[in-house]
Amino acid sequence: MKLVNRIFFSVFGLIIFSTLASTILGAVLISDAVRSEAISRVELGLKEARSELDDRLSDLSFSAQVVASGLEDLLEGKTEPDIALLFPDGLPQALSRFGLVAGQPERGTIRFFEKDLEELGYSAVGTQAEAACFGGELLCLFATYPGKQGSSFVATVLNGNIGLVRGIQSNLFGDDLYGDKPFGTVTVFCRDVRVATTVLGPEGTIAIGTQVSEEVRRKVLEQGEVWLRRAFVVDEWYLSAYEPIRDPNGENIGILYVGVLERKYTDIRNRAVTFLSGLIVPTLGLVLLAAFIIARGIVKPLASLAEVSAQIRLGKFDPVAPPSRGAQEIRVLSDAFQRMKEAIQEREQRLMLQNVELETANKDYQELLSFVTHELNNSIGALMLNVALLAEDTEESLAVEDREILDQVVRDVERFRDMVRNYLNLSRLEKGTLHYHPEIVDVRQNVIEPLLERLHRWIAHSRFDIRWDWPESVKVFADAALLDIVFSNFIVNALKYGKDWLELSAQREGERWILAVANGGTPIPVEKIPLLFKKFSRLVGSSDGAGLGLYLVQKIVEQHGGEVWCESIAAARWPKPATPLGSPRSATPQSGTPQSGTRFFVKLAAAEAG
Repeated sequence: MKLVNRIFFSVFGLIIFSTLASTILGAVLISDAVRSEAISRVELGLKEARSELDDRLSDLSFSAQVVASGLEDLLEGKTEPDIALLFPDGLPQALSRFGLVAGQPERGTIRFFEKDLEELGYSAVGTQAEAACFGGELLCLFATYPGKQGSSFVATVLNGNIGLVRGIQSNLFGDDLYGDKPFGTVTVFCRDVRVATTVLGPEGTIAIGTQVSEEVRRKVLEQGEVWLRRAFVVDEWYLSAYEPIRDPNGENIGILYVGVLERKYTDIRNRAVTFLSGLIVPTLGLVLLAAFIIARGIVKPLASLAEVSAQIRLGKFDPVAPPSRGAQEIRVLSDAFQRMKEAIQEREQRLMLQNVELETANKDYQELLSFVTHELNNSIGALMLNVALLAEDTEESLAVEDREILDQVVRDVERFRDMVRNYLNLSRLEKGTLHYHPEIVDVRQNVIEPLLERLHRWIAHSRFDIRWDWPESVKVFADAALLDIVFSNFIVNALKYGKDWLELSAQREGERWILAVANGGTPIPVEKIPLLFKKFSRLVGSSDGAGLGLYLVQKIVEQHGGEVWCESIAAARWPKPATPLGSPRSATPQSGTPQSGTRFFVKLAAAEAG
């Protein structure tokens, strides 16, 4: 992804996240603010409703004084109480059981049972009877007053008193509807039953006789606490305030409720959030556009630097100046880039000169190596021939000690010949003249047995036991001359650094042959095996060789498309089946003595299908 796109999408994601977080936080804050305002309003409404009832109680107290003084005519033109009684001889049992005393003025709320009303000579009719609580109970505001004529008792029945609650509602919230519901509602409960209310039911009728929710009933009526939060009222959610109504004995006999429709405040919140979103979306678009422009302004100089870098990578040092405009950091980077380009150009020129010198030196080295190795090879060939003739002519005439010296000379000349041949092959490899001419080769007949014949003196002198674990016919598709170099290095190394025995084995694996040369002796440490095939690598503490043989072997095997590796042989993996030199393959082991040593493997393509 381009840098400008990465910057843009990073900023885009950050802005979107911030916007969503801000919108959600704003919505929560708006919702909390609206809800807090609504709760405050219903809390204040509850206090005002209580104040309205207190005013009614004050009016009842005045009426009680008038009745007790025998001045009932003064009540004309005023709201008369539903019950107005005078008791010259004290309060009856129906009132005194509530703790009312004849000589003491009282006012408050009281709940009459049906038998109490009969004792007082009052019976509910009309809406009062329809709104009566369970068992015909009536909830009343009352006042008593002791006077000259006796103790008076006056009361206003709250059951079915729709005018009272509508007056309170009108004073608090007005008479407006929100949808099909009044925005604000007021209710008086007798115990948990609505006996006077402005709440409308599902069919638009006043919800007289319906009950408060169980949660509100338990908290307000049973625990005597105030409820100040949302509540489900009949069929709608309201932000509500409930407080208990108590009689003179302190018993919770009813509930006073004030509430407002939650739907209105939810709609206010939603409109506020919508308005906020309407402001945020275009602002977000402008911010994203600005972010894209800024990102392009940052990336454009960097893109120019990348273009110049690509030209430098292709070796083009044309005078293309890096960008010089942009932020200060970009200009500093451009200056540093320009200095780096000049330094790279200067170094490139030096490297080109050094490369020319190295190529010249390498050419001279290859020519010198080729010349020296050819001359040495010719000389060592003549020396080898003369030493061999000397050994044959004096085979019977020399003493034993002189014969051993002559044999040592022959072996030393052969080692020197092998070293010169390795250098000669290295020269041919590096000059590219070590050509690969593949053909079908019988490895044992065309490569190994002629090689063993050339080395028979060395093998006989070292007293090596030659073992074979070889099928009747092992043919590979290879260059016989190059395989001679491979197996010559394996076998000569075995004669130099091994002892007692040398084993040659072959095993078929699919379309390839795995050929192996093993020797007895101390195994090569496992950690040193990776160093065997490196150029000029010598692991044995000897002055023999130049460390080129196995390096040449690896290059030749790779040229054949094969693999070469080495393993140290644990004693537990021996013995192997073996037969004398030149004998057919045998499955009978020669020795049961556990042995150890080193084995080199070569994997080559088979010449015939398996």
